[in-house]
Amino acid sequence: MKDLGLYIHIPFCVKKCNYCDFYSLGCVADEGIERYIDCLCLHIGMEGKNYSNRRVDSVFFGGGTPSILSVEQIKKILNAIRHSFHLTEDCEITIEANPGTLTEEKAESYKSLGINRVSIGLQSASDSELRMLGRIHTFEDFQESYRLLSLAGIDNISVDIMYALPNQKTDDFIKTVDKVCEFSPEHISAYCLKIEENTYFYKIKDTLSLPDEDEQYKMYISLCDRLEKMGYEQYEISNFAKSGKRSKHNMKYWLSLDYLGFGPASHSCIEGGRYSYSESIEEYEKSLEDGNEPKKIPEADTPLTRDEIIDEFVMLRLRLSDGVNVKEFEERFEISFENRYKKISMYEKSGYICKKNGAYAFTPKGFFVSNYILSDILESI
Repeated sequence: MKDLGLYIHIPFCVKKCNYCDFYSLGCVADEGIERYIDCLCLHIGMEGKNYSNRRVDSVFFGGGTPSILSVEQIKKILNAIRHSFHLTEDCEITIEANPGTLTEEKAESYKSLGINRVSIGLQSASDSELRMLGRIHTFEDFQESYRLLSLAGIDNISVDIMYALPNQKTDDFIKTVDKVCEFSPEHISAYCLKIEENTYFYKIKDTLSLPDEDEQYKMYISLCDRLEKMGYEQYEISNFAKSGKRSKHNMKYWLSLDYLGFGPASHSCIEGGRYSYSESIEEYEKSLEDGNEPKKIPEADTPLTRDEIIDEFVMLRLRLSDGVNVKEFEERFEISFENRYKKISMYEKSGYICKKNGAYAFTPKGFFVSNYILSDILESI
């Protein structure tokens, strides 16, 4: 049996950011957080009984802002996980952290509790951009948080940044990239700002001056070039890592490997079947307090067809710089990759896709327009 990943959703924040459309709540009383954690531990115990024959090689605390929790609260969740699941010796345990919520005590406790990877949500090295995004921290807060984590002995740190912010130019964004590189983190994630419904930015979208597509392209290509020169491997559209430091947990998403989600709005994938839980903390807690598992919501009413499984495999693999290995594809599905996806050759000739080591993969400029290219390739079948 293949190893399993666990995703733990912590839906609490000091303040919801202006661009965020994830399921999260603002300030909640301590007793509200304690109640949720008790329910989370009940859920972990219930699911653990179903997977006694599986090992867990990645645990990811996401949110929300997981670092808002106290040391004792994190400890309680990890104890429940270790009691209910068998963790591998090299299990990657990641927690997302906001610089405005990290302390020396938390950094040292993360290390002692076995958390070996921290993802810091910086987003920008410009304090004015941070204020515009609705972040609660400054760049100085980030510097201090990074220092505390390093002193605590956490040697696998990832930093999140964003580009295509309102009024942002390529030079502005590259200043953030360069400042982050000065810390030499093991991993960098860089996301393009999207204006999503149910966010503050969506309400004021007509007043936002966003970079046009040409400027966004300059930002993305400059990012890829800069990080390559700094020794980072681009292994996914938005993710860059030093050698051996790819996110083990996130790779499960892109390779359709098994993972379990815990908490409202969390998602799971088990043997190709996907489901989620409703975006309601009240519903989640009531089910568990009544002694029931939360209701699982299947992502599809019917099982995927063979063609849908094949196309999903290709879409997910093409998110990665490793791409689609032709031999693996043809052995797995017993059909010709080139015959099925005839337009691949056209995009290869134009430099958006390359073939290397027997695999088709996007080039950096191909990654930038990957959604369009994938739609075109799949629709032409």
